[in-house]
Amino acid sequence: MSPTTSVNTWPSILTIVLFFISNIGVIFPQQIIIPTVFAGAIQRILVRARIVPEQQYPSHNISPKRIHLNFITVPLASTILLLVTGVFDGQTVRDGIVGTGGVQPLNIMALFISLAYISISLDATGLFRFLAFWVASRGGSSGRKLFAYLYIFFLITGVVVGNDPVILSGTAFLAYFTRVAGITPPTAWIFSQFAAANMASAVLVSSNPTNLVLSGAFSISFLSYAAHVILPFLAAAICVFPLLLLGLFRSPTLVPRRIDIGLEPVEVRATLVDARGAIFGSILLVTTLGVLVGVSTIGVPVWMVTVPPAIVMFLRDVHHDWSGHRLNAHTTSPSPSPRADATNSDNVRPSTSPSIRLASDLELHELTSRAPSTRVPSPPPLPEATTTSKNKHTQPALLPALQSALSRLSAAFPTVTHVVARLPLALLPFAFLMFVLVQGLAAQGWVALFTRGWAAWARKTGVIGAVGGMGFLSCVLCNICGTNIGATILLARVLQLWTADPAQIDPRMRDGAIYALALGSNFGAFTLTFSASLAGLLWRQILRQKGIHVRGTQFLALNLPLSAVAMLVSCAVLVGQVYVERKGRD
Repeated sequence: MSPTTSVNTWPSILTIVLFFISNIGVIFPQQIIIPTVFAGAIQRILVRARIVPEQQYPSHNISPKRIHLNFITVPLASTILLLVTGVFDGQTVRDGIVGTGGVQPLNIMALFISLAYISISLDATGLFRFLAFWVASRGGSSGRKLFAYLYIFFLITGVVVGNDPVILSGTAFLAYFTRVAGITPPTAWIFSQFAAANMASAVLVSSNPTNLVLSGAFSISFLSYAAHVILPFLAAAICVFPLLLLGLFRSPTLVPRRIDIGLEPVEVRATLVDARGAIFGSILLVTTLGVLVGVSTIGVPVWMVTVPPAIVMFLRDVHHDWSGHRLNAHTTSPSPSPRADATNSDNVRPSTSPSIRLASDLELHELTSRAPSTRVPSPPPLPEATTTSKNKHTQPALLPALQSALSRLSAAFPTVTHVVARLPLALLPFAFLMFVLVQGLAAQGWVALFTRGWAAWARKTGVIGAVGGMGFLSCVLCNICGTNIGATILLARVLQLWTADPAQIDPRMRDGAIYALALGSNFGAFTLTFSASLAGLLWRQILRQKGIHVRGTQFLALNLPLSAVAMLVSCAVLVGQVYVERKGRD
């Protein structure tokens, strides 16, 4: 793309308009009811094509159908429209998916999904619940000590496995824990967990897709990346905690002085439903992360490091399920796999008390209920073949056959189907579509225009302005630019173009802006809106399922001071860090 491409043409204007419409679809998802006449026509076509059974979808009973306008359908429709009108060509789409300028979306998504499988499979063993209960038992009866322990636990766990597993497991755990402890409302605990998880995800490249985008765009090794963000992260985490405990949530109602939940060691151990799997998965995850750090400096594609371990974990889960399935075939046990049949109380040792049996029951059930069930409902029974001649000659439809096959597959491999159902697969089309749309903005000259504005700001404000400006900009754009993923993709393109000629850019400004974007894309998840990150949308969904409702105004009022303190402190440390680092090199 030529930096002088005009943005006054209709293709450029259409591209930017549809880009913002796509972001609105992420922030404000809507539903459109399909007119009955069209819904009926679609239903008749499906019945005649033998995709759905006529008995299940009779022509005289047409239920309302809706089109969901959300973070996938709106960007998809925008991309298709831009292709149809000729604004985008095949090369634009290819560059958005395969990658250009060092950003390789396929590589990034392969790494993210493979690590997500290992982390979620590890969670299915009960390891995270076990560790959370163990940490809770260490807090004794002191509410403030327990609050601090859990905050540190979520920070450490978020660094290792990223924010998504912490949101998935930690939110369900806190919903149970606060209910049993009689803490109402659980506001302090769930907001501290959300802030800790998103701050911690900034440390390792593998912890967040936004980090992967940055490391690929600027060829940053995993070790160099972690070395630059660890101190700003620690400073932010230390300063945010007193704001949580002594500022926002100082009321004894929110963080009681004394908490008595009566956890016994045997009760804590009972939450670990697959000890061997937990050990195997932990070793595999730590080894994978270590190899990632080691080979990131020699140019080995990251998917080659993470995909094989994910396959190994998958095969281990298949073996675990099949062994349980074969054993179940010779017994009367209703549950072939304690890891996946989460609601079965037989997973708890007989010697445990009723309280922990309830704990295990609720905790495990909560972790499965926020994703689509892995058990596919059986199709409704068909009428007897002897009732009418029409039914006698009815051919089987495709959908019931698929449902039946998936149901048998789920029964034979419950852990695998459970883990796959929890994978953030919806992130794949969303991320690829955002890559394509941002590539279109670059092709139409918008990224060059944004870059000129940023370059003018950086020249006038220097290192402090570059760090502070990019930190502020990234946090704000997370809320209005298709989550933190969309914001990072766009701003990374801007910084790439800005630093294309290194001789004219102060290295301190370059490093400061890049790592300020790294911090802002993570810390921006807890700023103004739930849609600032997919983790925020997931967090809200899990809380609603547990009967905990967080209003948008409450989310903003509590998170804004937290994110402001975190960004101010971390950016201040980052400024000092780049000055010291460059002075040492000079």
